[in-house]
Amino acid sequence: MPFYDVFGNDWIGFAFYFVAILALVFVSGILLEKFKVSGQITRQFVHAGVGLLVLTSPFTIHSPLQPSLLAGIFIVLNLVNILKGGMKGIHSTERFSLGTVFFPLSFLILILLYWDKAYILIVGMAIMTISDPLASILGTRLSRDKFFVPWKDKKSVTGLFTIFISATVIVLVITTWIKPDFSLTRLIILSVTVGIVATAAESISFAGSDNLSLPLLSALMYDIGLETSNGGLLAILGWIFLSLLLALGSHRLKALDISGAFGAMLLGAIVFSIGGIRWALPMLTFYILSSILSKIGGKKKQKAKGIIEKGSRRDIYQVFANGGVAFLAAIFYWYTKSNLAYIVFLGSLAAATADTWATEIGLLSGIRPVSILNFRHVLPGTSGGITPVGTAGAIAGAFILSLGGLPGSGNKLIIAEAALLGGFLGAMVDSLAGATIQAQYKCTKCNKITEKKIHCGIRSKHISGVHWINNDVVNLICTLSGGVFALGLSLLS
Repeated sequence: MPFYDVFGNDWIGFAFYFVAILALVFVSGILLEKFKVSGQITRQFVHAGVGLLVLTSPFTIHSPLQPSLLAGIFIVLNLVNILKGGMKGIHSTERFSLGTVFFPLSFLILILLYWDKAYILIVGMAIMTISDPLASILGTRLSRDKFFVPWKDKKSVTGLFTIFISATVIVLVITTWIKPDFSLTRLIILSVTVGIVATAAESISFAGSDNLSLPLLSALMYDIGLETSNGGLLAILGWIFLSLLLALGSHRLKALDISGAFGAMLLGAIVFSIGGIRWALPMLTFYILSSILSKIGGKKKQKAKGIIEKGSRRDIYQVFANGGVAFLAAIFYWYTKSNLAYIVFLGSLAAATADTWATEIGLLSGIRPVSILNFRHVLPGTSGGITPVGTAGAIAGAFILSLGGLPGSGNKLIIAEAALLGGFLGAMVDSLAGATIQAQYKCTKCNKITEKKIHCGIRSKHISGVHWINNDVVNLICTLSGGVFALGLSLLS
């Protein structure tokens, strides 16, 4: 990449960018207060202006120190102004948003990861700077009634299509410039894969989180694609489409709601692209077998419906509670190439599988469970309830998942054993957390103990546990502990 020494000193460059950003914010305030321009337009004005401005920093500043400091200052400054209602030109929106905080935060993360490969930083920031506001403008003006809610925020088909097309074009243009030796086929496949991931990242964003997910995941996917051969890129495209087909099929079969489908597609696309078959097989094993189990024995599970917070149709919270640790382990592996990340990945999925199988098989058995704390009988579906059959199911689930460690590198037996034991212990932690810290409620109408805040159409009374710790948080604790146990056991072996 070319460098232009226009400032002579990096601190002079820092001062220039700092003043220029403040000037854009000042102008947005005038447009809002004096000329009555809508807050949405002034916010997009600053978003695009600041984005295009900081995109030039790798060309004019040598050290990552000054851009990092600049990002850190505006993270704090924007957060303070959100809390105190300042800088209305960029914070005047109809809904609560942390987008102005996530913007400099994503820039800071990209600096730390990619300053020595600034073209990747530029791709991530360019997609956020150009694709995001373009999608907002076109989606609002052209979509009319074609809106839907993938998760929390309303999205438009036109807006998401705009993200895909614009992100694809941005990658195509920048890669043609920095990699002139790339074939047209490779350029197109690389651009399309980043475009798909960018679209999925935008679809599940809310409260401005697209200013974090969009640039970071786009940059990650671009990095993966650049490091992959032509044949590998075709395989990555295949993994992405497999993730898409599985998500669509699961939504059609009512195993996932729409938010869960988008989340699963994004999670699968990233993990499969990073790890290939070695990482895909355990995740597919968990997902497919657990989904089948959740659909078996509907009549026997009816009794638990009034107790369990959520049904068999998983939402995005459940997807990331079960697969989020594995997702982060895969990303950590990409940046470090540490095989320890794979052990955490396998252990977390083994815990998720063990917990799911214990619950599903335990409910199918028809045996009345006992509390893991005092071994007194509890109703089927009660958090912290265990049965001999369910415990055997946990062991079987962890064992099946641990077999995924056998095709891996290193000491295969140690990896498999660590995943098996870590997965089972993680499921036991889940039961303990469910019996102690998970929020429990009592329906004031039917007197049933439940995980649901609303029961029999009225608000339930909180009787134990921590208000914000629901089943999804407990599942996250389960998968995290499974990964940690597997890692610890492998290091001790």
